[in-house]
Amino acid sequence: MDIKLIRSKNLVALVICFCISIISFNIQNIYFHIDYLNKDFYNSHELESALYEIATNSVYTVVGDSASEKMLDYRNESRKIISNHTCTQIFVINNNSKEIYSNNIFEFDKYMKAVEDYAEIYEINFKQNIMYKLSNEGKVRVSTNEFGNLAQTRKEDVTTYIAIPPTYDISAYKNTNDSEPLYVRYIQFTRNVRDANIFIGSKIIAAIIVVAYLVLYILKNKEQSKKIMFNNILKTILLIVLALILSILQSKVYGWSILYPIINTALLYIVYYSSKILLGDKGEKEVFSDTLISKKLYELKRRNTTIYTIAKYIWIFIALLIMQIVATFTYDINYIAYEFMIYIIPPLCIALCIVSILIIIDKVKKIEKIRTGISEIKNGNIEYKIEIKKDSLFNDIVCDINEMGETINIAVEERLKSERMKNELITNVSHDLKTPLTAMINYISLMKKEDIQPEHIKDYVQVLDKRSQRLKVLIEDLFEASKIGSNNIELDIEETDINQLLTQTLVEMEEYIDESKLDFIVNIPEHEVYILADGKKTFRVFENIISNIIKYSLEGTRVYIDLEEKNDKVYISFKNISKYQLNFNPDEITERFTRGDLSRNTEGSGLGLAIAKGFVEAQGGNLKVDIIGDLFIVNIELNLS
Repeated sequence: MDIKLIRSKNLVALVICFCISIISFNIQNIYFHIDYLNKDFYNSHELESALYEIATNSVYTVVGDSASEKMLDYRNESRKIISNHTCTQIFVINNNSKEIYSNNIFEFDKYMKAVEDYAEIYEINFKQNIMYKLSNEGKVRVSTNEFGNLAQTRKEDVTTYIAIPPTYDISAYKNTNDSEPLYVRYIQFTRNVRDANIFIGSKIIAAIIVVAYLVLYILKNKEQSKKIMFNNILKTILLIVLALILSILQSKVYGWSILYPIINTALLYIVYYSSKILLGDKGEKEVFSDTLISKKLYELKRRNTTIYTIAKYIWIFIALLIMQIVATFTYDINYIAYEFMIYIIPPLCIALCIVSILIIIDKVKKIEKIRTGISEIKNGNIEYKIEIKKDSLFNDIVCDINEMGETINIAVEERLKSERMKNELITNVSHDLKTPLTAMINYISLMKKEDIQPEHIKDYVQVLDKRSQRLKVLIEDLFEASKIGSNNIELDIEETDINQLLTQTLVEMEEYIDESKLDFIVNIPEHEVYILADGKKTFRVFENIISNIIKYSLEGTRVYIDLEEKNDKVYISFKNISKYQLNFNPDEITERFTRGDLSRNTEGSGLGLAIAKGFVEAQGGNLKVDIIGDLFIVNIELNLS
């Protein structure tokens, strides 16, 4: 069984179920959301509501018999409402008594001048039943979309002026008075616009995903025979259509809940997964293999593959569809039946969800066992065996992982054996070469003391001496490298001043540094910096790195050596410009027998950095190489004492 294929198909099915749930979510309110797409606040229901409230209350602010207690209450209440609109500039005038009322400016000329830059200015004459929108071009007669002509709300000889500011001024009320009526309506408008964009956008995206899935499914099956391809495509389209119908009916009853997409996705996936299990999809043993249902389906498959395909994959929808249809259409017929369906469907969905959760928990536990086994093998316990109960989904992968552990174990043993033999060979060869080489060096030393004639023989002796000394260094490096490879390094750890040790290395190599024509710039603290380290091994680290710098640096360039303390660590960096092209991986250069000079024109064994890295790591530190263009950087990190 292909575990990746099963996982991918289930994931795709879950995504399609979620997309269908998004498409059907709260679909009865789709026209409301479409109405808010790209809508202007000044043509919105929220602004018209504010205008209606101001218009209906403005008349009472300047009319009525003050002796009448009822009218006096109306006037006080209306003036209070008008005064609450601090964002909107309102001016009301009684054309008979010339009484005026305003929420800010009580002189008409000053009022009109103050609202010149406002976004909308309305003039409402209640006696003439006329509503105007004022602009620089003059007056334009208007009505609102929701409430019609606001001037028809009253018959008194009153004129009301309402000035609506720009939206950026309205939004500024968040910091001054966030309960201002127009600000509250503006915020509601922005929320409705945002919700509309999310609502419609999510449905469009979900629809695109479903259509894309259908297209990809058709393209994937185009190589099959026409009959099989037609059946598969018909089955898929039919499942999606039925799932969409089920979801729309479900949404009509429960679509108001924000949890609907999640709950409906779970319901659809349970239906899909249950149908696959109960009907024995993927050639597994069917639950109803010996039942009348299975026999009838088999006979149907022999007679008509298309009808069989439809029957096999839609039967589980029938009960839920019937309940949804009854719950949706029985409200006007029989309210008791409607209530019964309302109360019976949620427990059914919950039961299906519980079954699904139990299945998922069981699978997750088994996956966790597999993950634990993989983690054990990854961490070195390659003899670990995963034990899992019989499960058609995981048996093959568990067997493969267990066999993989055995294969890795064999490979590791072979590699360790090979590495051990290689280290023993290097150690033995190094040891065997040391004895004759020591004798050669001693005899060459004696020859140098003799007065050898003719003179050119002395030159030969010098060459022999130089080459034998180089061979001695190479053998010593090989010996050290073999000990590092076998983790057989002897360390004499003591408190060491790393600052002084680095300075000492530079002093002892001063002759070579002067000959190199390189400008060494050293930045180290003036005080002691103590670490727990092997002084001789650390000296060898610095010596190898500086030797590499002298060999491979571009002449006339600067070399930077920096040492600093930070967070209980000491960091040492060596930076130089290479005279060769740095066309290798930084991690490779610290491997044994790897050299930066691929042409091998310079002296060296290719062991210098490998030995340095081994010594640093043996002391609990870290050595890393970085390359930036032609800049070669060696960074060392050690623990402070």
